[in-house]
Amino acid sequence: MLRFGTVTSVNHLTARARVKFAEDNMTSFWLPILQKKTFIDKYYSVVDVGEQVACLMDKNSEEGVILGAIYTNLDEVPASIKEQHLIKFSDGSLIEYNKDTQTLTISVKSVNIIADILNTGTFTNTAGINSNADITDKTSSMQDMRDTYNDHTHPDKNQKTTSTM
Repeated sequence: MLRFGTVTSVNHLTARARVKFAEDNMTSFWLPILQKKTFIDKYYSVVDVGEQVACLMDKNSEEGVILGAIYTNLDEVPASIKEQHLIKFSDGSLIEYNKDTQTLTISVKSVNIIADILNTGTFTNTAGINSNADITDKTSSMQDMRDTYNDHTHPDKNQKTTSTM
């Protein structure tokens, strides 16, 4: 049977939670939290204590599964259009994709990308780029340019050679 309740405790290591059902003031045993994938590809997201959830329970409410969290009058729906897919975190970070505009927005304090990426679009950044490794474009690398030009000299106005430093 379908039941609605409030999460009272969460075990993050097992992706299980306990739920209190208001209509009979009963708290469930540890219920698994439904995930999108768990076998080869894995998805992990757990509910929060105090979150309103929908559960599918057996007839005695002894076993079941948490189907997911639900929006109630206490929770604000963070998106306003059906073309929008959004993950909004409590610290203000968000990941949003809009199918109409084909725009992916990631708003976080720091991004760490570990991947081989072929970017065929434009990357725009207003805060600068910091790298712990060499930066390379289609012509050469920053280190190649340093190797070429750091020892480069010019005559100064007195026809003396400028130093490399």
